[in-house]
Parts: sequence; C-alpha cells; structure tokens
Amino acid sequence: MKLTFITNKITGRGGTETVLVKVLNNLVENGNDIRLVLSNMTPDKEWLHKLNPSIKVIYPKNSSRLNRLAYFIKIFLMSPKDTNYIILSPNIIKLFAKLRKVTHKNCKLISWFHFSIANQTDYDPHNIVFADYHLAISSPIKQQMIDLGIASQRIFLIYNPAEHHQLLDIQENSSKKHLLYVGRVQLTGQKNLEELLRAVSLTNSSVVLDVYGGGEDESQCKELAEKLEIKDRVKWHGWTENIWSSLAYQPFALILTSHFEGLPMVFLEAMSRGIPCLSADFDGFTDVVVDGINGEVYHRGNIKECAKKINKMSQTEYNKVAIQNSISKFYEERYFENLRNVLKKITDY
Repeated sequence: MKLTFITNKITGRGGTETVLVKVLNNLVENGNDIRLVLSNMTPDKEWLHKLNPSIKVIYPKNSSRLNRLAYFIKIFLMSPKDTNYIILSPNIIKLFAKLRKVTHKNCKLISWFHFSIANQTDYDPHNIVFADYHLAISSPIKQQMIDLGIASQRIFLIYNPAEHHQLLDIQENSSKKHLLYVGRVQLTGQKNLEELLRAVSLTNSSVVLDVYGGGEDESQCKELAEKLEIKDRVKWHGWTENIWSSLAYQPFALILTSHFEGLPMVFLEAMSRGIPCLSADFDGFTDVVVDGINGEVYHRGNIKECAKKINKMSQTEYNKVAIQNSISKFYEERYFENLRNVLKKITDY
C-alpha cells in the first residue's frame, strides 16, 4: 500500500506522535510505502528520529496561514492520482475534498483523529464528513461520527496501540502516597489542572501529586497550589523524556481531569505497567477504564467526588496483573493485525 499521512498541528511530545511513530514504522516494516506530511515543524524534533529512515517526511518552511494553504495545495497537486491520504485534520480533509472535485483525482481520503470530535472550537466538526472512510480510536468517537450522519460501515474502530511492559515495582514512600499526572500543564484548558489541584487540596494530607510535563500555564498552576496551601504536596518535575524510569516512588494511581480526550495513551502506558488510573468522565475513557478493576471514574466538575476517589485509591490494593490484562485488546500484536486488515480493505475498495 502507498499511504500518505497528514498531521494536524502537533508539538512533538504528545500521545499522537507516539502512535504515529509506532504505526508508520510497523507499516513500513510490513512492506508499505509511507510518506508523512507535517502541518508544522514540531518544536520538539526528537520523535522524528524514531521514524524508519525510509519514511519520507515533508514539512512547511513557513508557518503563515497563506503559506500553509499553498503548501497543502502543492502536496495534493503533486501527489499521484491514486494516493491514499490518512488525515488527522478536519480542515485539511475539507480542502482536499474540494481539490479532488476540481481535479477529478481518484484518491481516497481517510480520517484518523486523536481527539474527541465534540467540545471542539478549532474547526467545524462537519468537515469530517468529506472523508471517504474513518479510523476511530475509541467507541465514543465512532458514535460522534455516526451522530454527524456518517454511515457506520464507513467507520472502522481500531483503538490505539499499547506496548507490553514489565510491572512497575519501585519503592513506596513510607509516609506519603504518590498520585501521578503526566501531560501538558494547562490550568483551565483541555487538561483542566485547576480541577486536579482543587481536588488534591481536599484529600488526605498524605497524598502527594507528582506532575510530569510542561506548558504555558505552569506559573499559574503553581500560584493556585500555593493559594490552596498545597504547595508542599505538589512536585513539579517538568518535561521528562522517560517518565517511568524517572519516578522516585511507586504511584498508587495516574490521574486525568481533562475536559476531553480521544483515547488517552498515558492510561495505556500506565496500565501496561500495572498502575490503575483515575479518570474524569470525558468521552475517551470508556474503552479503557473498568471501574474497580483498573481504576475509577468521577463526574467531571465534581471536585469533592474526585477527592473522594483519590483517597479511596490511595488505600486500595489493586491486582497489577489484572490491570495489565484488562487492556489486552490494545496490545500491539492485535492492534497492528487489525489495522493492516482495515487499511487493505479500504484501499482495495
């Protein structure tokens, strides 16, 4: 198969990049011709070095809106007529659909989004319907597509790939219980750390929050932690390349208080190591979190409930092997076999 992947704007440090590296490398290793077209040159370029050298990477030289439009038009016009595009941006799907209509190219447009379609303000969700087929990474995203009027037979539920890992078994802090957050530091944006910090302020004093990640709101988050009088219970570790080997103490859980997610890769990374997760009830949790088996769920916005669940999990002994086994459908051997079969089916239509 000849496949051209086109990204939305990404930073180089997120879960989308992790999945892209895994998927593109696997497809190349199985004899496919792969090209990656970036919407922006990511601030962090380290992830690009993890790609198979045979993958051609194309990126815009200028980030201005007009230049990016010309860049994508050129990508479309210069590509072979029968190109299969797998696109992570709704706006690019609409653009390519218009260009296809004008040029009469016999190309396929396939959507592959790594975020919830609902609760978005950056684009018109109806742009998604211009794609011919859709790869859904979670059941809620598939349902959101159906709600837009897309026929279910054009949507393929593929999830995201998870690696097998050994159980994380490091020393526990004898006097403290460590809760782990991994992701961008945003106070009121998608990651919603205001809710997390307010919840921690209501938990037992033995709970310590370890924050791994950086972002534009870090100073505001630190100010809020000080205002809530939990400054000494929140440890800001910044961006770390390998979080799992950097932890000083065993976390009792990993938490996300996000407003929305697609399918949170960090949950899969934690659960594959036997770590339970606490999740707000955003759309993307339902395929991953099994209440009482590999974690807990609270109603987003209910800070008291979140705090209560944190306290509960800090005192609960989970079966680590059961947590690992609970995400068996995501492990790479099943994921890649399904993905290759789906792509072959789509490209052969």
